[in-house]
Amino acid sequence: MKYQFKKLLPYIGVLGLIMFLFGNSTISTKAEPDIVKMTGLLQQEKSMHIEDWSVYARERMKGIATESEFNYEVEKLKKISPDFQWKKEGDKQSWKASATFEHVENGLVESINLMTTHGKTNQVTYIIYEVKGSVWKKDYASFLKTPFQKRIHDIFRGNPSIFSCVKGHFSDTIDKVLPLEITRLLDLFQAKEIEHVKEQNFISVTGHTNVFKQSLTSEHMNLQLALRTEGLGGKTSFTVGTPIITFEY
Repeated sequence: MKYQFKKLLPYIGVLGLIMFLFGNSTISTKAEPDIVKMTGLLQQEKSMHIEDWSVYARERMKGIATESEFNYEVEKLKKISPDFQWKKEGDKQSWKASATFEHVENGLVESINLMTTHGKTNQVTYIIYEVKGSVWKKDYASFLKTPFQKRIHDIFRGNPSIFSCVKGHFSDTIDKVLPLEITRLLDLFQAKEIEHVKEQNFISVTGHTNVFKQSLTSEHMNLQLALRTEGLGGKTSFTVGTPIITFEY
């Protein structure tokens, strides 16, 4: 039982950070998805190749205080996602139900997670929906504009916070001057830098752009860029996220 709870701790930590940063912020899901805008801009750069991408939506749920109430919500989710494979785990400190569905025809993977953790005074429940894929295909945009929006409407009670992230690499092996490449990416997204972290083979920049609507904190940060090089003649990878990067980089 303790081992099961330990497995949930990374999820709990990430969710706590997101809640602290975002509070009750919401966005409209009717506009063109940020991930579609993001990949469209990145594909303008012929040397940049997308390897992985993800759209991650989460919402804090109220009204779940008992395991029976938790199970009731799980059954509701099962009814609106009949193609998903579900599993449940938990102990006295937490409950978790998760489900996945892989689209064999195009490689898309959808997942739903409902998690409740027990604090000293109350329970905290989050529901998470994620869509992810590798490379980028034109039909993904159609999925994200229609079926994805329907999933959001069916799964969440309100407007969830949504995080979009893309990871990839540069095709050429010419040594990259990371500050120059970051400046070029900021220009691509018409963004202004807010803060940065620089190391010898790594640079990360946060900024603001009008391309994306949801912002983080009072500084209106809604874009994060990261570049990492493997050294002389090695591969240079990039990660782009709005409003923050959710991939490991």
